[in-house]
Amino acid sequence: AHIWTATSGISNQISPDILDRDKYHPIELFCNEITANVLMPKNYIETFTQEDFENEKIILDTAKKLGVSTIALLVRARNLNIISNRSYKKLKFNADQAFSEFLEKEEQKKLLQKKKDGGPSFYTLRLNRNGRLFTQSVLDAYNSGRIEPSIASLLLKVKSNQFPKLEKRMYKWAMTK
Repeated sequence: AHIWTATSGISNQISPDILDRDKYHPIELFCNEITANVLMPKNYIETFTQEDFENEKIILDTAKKLGVSTIALLVRARNLNIISNRSYKKLKFNADQAFSEFLEKEEQKKLLQKKKDGGPSFYTLRLNRNGRLFTQSVLDAYNSGRIEPSIASLLLKVKSNQFPKLEKRMYKWAMTK
């Protein structure tokens, strides 16, 4: 609608229960109305009743079928007087809460996936980048006192206090070969 009217998107979330519509940009109101009519045709939305909108599954399924958010569907139902202002507020609160819970679950899934798919350890990557023979040579020189910890750290790109962990990884690798 914004492209059609050659205007930029203002997108100030306009709730259907506003009393003073004059304080909102008229082009935004117009574009929102066009979008609602195109994505959620009046004759289709009017096939639903107030009772249908009390069923969360119907709301979710309908919104998914139309490719809109549940909030957009609720706004459309409110604007068409299918649901009351009171019902809209209650349903919107429930939808907002469900969406927040969904986002939290998705974030938890991402965190779990990162833990599962963490990939190789830092020390394994460092061994592969430096080369195992080079790493072993530098660690041997460090352990025998032939080079300073700062030089060994620069060569291996590992802090000197982390050398024991690097050596442990080297030992594990050697045991698997």
